[in-house]
Amino acid sequence: MQVKWDSICQLKGTGTDLWILIPTGVIINRLLDRKCKLTHIEKLTSFFGKDEDFLKKYFYETKQENTLFGEMEIIEKVKNPIEKIAELYIRQMHTIFDYVTEKPLVLYNTRNVPIFHFACASNNQNAIKIAHQIINK
Repeated sequence: MQVKWDSICQLKGTGTDLWILIPTGVIINRLLDRKCKLTHIEKLTSFFGKDEDFLKKYFYETKQENTLFGEMEIIEKVKNPIEKIAELYIRQMHTIFDYVTEKPLVLYNTRNVPIFHFACASNNQNAIKIAHQIINK
């Protein structure tokens, strides 16, 4: 998460081939707590290039639930947040680069939980063809 979205934006229109390790499960998912109390929102907004309202709507669902005290609003984290993190980052990379690996390489820990997504972005279609070959091995 040390690479800020503003830095990646500087690569727009260049001949850069970018390989990036997205810390989907190991860091970002932990910053998105279950109760929507985003205590490190500045890190999330800097990483994704999106504001707090967008991130809350993207990663949390609001539901109405009947209780003994009437109807209450419940905020829950979306299902499969690690996949949603990768999808959003890939979508953001499409705003900068012409070609992006749609299905990045997923790296798992010893418990078979995804912790990173490894993706490539470029303005050169051949670079992405090579990236797909590397990822699919």
